[in-house]
Amino acid sequence: MAVWLLTGFLSFLFLLEGTVLQELAPQAWGLPVVWIPQLVASGVIILSLYRGRKSGLRFGLCFGLLHDVVYGQAVGIYAFSTAATGYTAGLISRQFFSGPGVALLATGLCQAFHLLLSFGWFRLFNITELPWMEALIFHILPSVLINIVVAYPVYRGVRWMIRRTHPRSVQLFD
Repeated sequence: MAVWLLTGFLSFLFLLEGTVLQELAPQAWGLPVVWIPQLVASGVIILSLYRGRKSGLRFGLCFGLLHDVVYGQAVGIYAFSTAATGYTAGLISRQFFSGPGVALLATGLCQAFHLLLSFGWFRLFNITELPWMEALIFHILPSVLINIVVAYPVYRGVRWMIRRTHPRSVQLFD
């Protein structure tokens, strides 16, 4: 039951980031700052903090591939980067003390890793010609900062679902 509930929640986040949040992004208003909403990546990161690196790898690969098929220009870029990010977050979760602050800090670091990895793949395959510094200043840093703020409700949702489905399990990030 927990897998279906988490899959449904991540699917809802996938739809939300592709519809509503695209209208709220600054690039929709013509501003030079770009926000790349990544609610699913935040969900995968937080999920792997709770359930471990294998679960983060599985969910990251599935939802990254879904993102590639629906929105991507090349199949496999987001599948690889989201799976690698979920796996990395699962490794990070075993190294630090628990708490929501640490969870959001790990989310921010993993979001930066995910965006840098994705941008590197896009540069490698000549999908984008954007210079590194411009991408870092106008795309990656604003995206990481806003995604950390948006990740808190995602954190609360994943935490609630895991507590509801596994009430006796040991929680790392309470």
